[in-house]
Amino acid sequence: MAEAKELHSFFDRAQNVLILLHQSPDGDTISSALALGTYLRRIGKKVDLAVNDGIPKVFEFLLSEEDIKKDFLLGDYDLIIAVDCGDALRTGFPSRLGQIAKTKPLINIDHHFRNNLHKIAAFNLVDPEAAATTQIIYELLKEFGAKIDSKLATYILAGIYYDTGGFHHSNVTKRTLEVISDCIRLGGRMNQIVKNISASKKTSSLKLWGIALKQMKIKSNGVVYAVLKNKDLVEAGAHPDEASGLVNLINSVSESKLALLLIETPDGKIKASLRTDNDNVDVSAFARLFDGGGHRKAAGFTMEGDLKSLV
Repeated sequence: MAEAKELHSFFDRAQNVLILLHQSPDGDTISSALALGTYLRRIGKKVDLAVNDGIPKVFEFLLSEEDIKKDFLLGDYDLIIAVDCGDALRTGFPSRLGQIAKTKPLINIDHHFRNNLHKIAAFNLVDPEAAATTQIIYELLKEFGAKIDSKLATYILAGIYYDTGGFHHSNVTKRTLEVISDCIRLGGRMNQIVKNISASKKTSSLKLWGIALKQMKIKSNGVVYAVLKNKDLVEAGAHPDEASGLVNLINSVSESKLALLLIETPDGKIKASLRTDNDNVDVSAFARLFDGGGHRKAAGFTMEGDLKSLV
């Protein structure tokens, strides 16, 4: 990776580093931040992680040794790194990124094809061919000569596992499988990842999924969608995060060309998740109409409003 030497020069010059996760943090942005943060601490840097949102409970098993901030003071850091953010808005700190870019080096590491952070970043490492940003982090660590132990391997596996839908999505390549194999060989805890992300559901989660599946509708054009209102969350005793993964199940309907899950959250917002396995459909283009983002086959957005007019 030709960029590794130049990127490491930024690390060498910095002492206090801030790593930004994207809003509605998922397994890839969390694991990317944790893996990169762990490496930087091991080479003597002071590192903080920040996200303008809460961490879903399903990923808390990764955070046993980490405290992720919800805000930061720019003056505390001499290097800022955004991982898996896609665009400035998705960082949750869009109005501050311009200020950051004028006063501090901003590094952009991502695998989203349409990434507008490159316009203000001092250094960009964006690879749309990577299945996940954690795959890029893995390649960096190998180039840096870092020792990838069980801890780092688990972070990398968790990010790839999440962003490939448990290795089911078409973004899994030969290289992705090689990285997965190496991380398992190095002690990555695959059983722990599967158990926490896919195979361990609370009663409230199953109730919520049941409500959504009961309300699911299939349109003649192949759009499959489900809607969860705030009252459904209350009925199930569930948090909106407990719908994580549900859109993939909806997309498994044989007639599906595009799956859509809409969730009305208690704070007066609508969270949308989109999935497709159709090569002729780009759900990220739809998400961008609502200032969202993602990939051709997996995307999402958040908007103000309620669902009264939809169901």
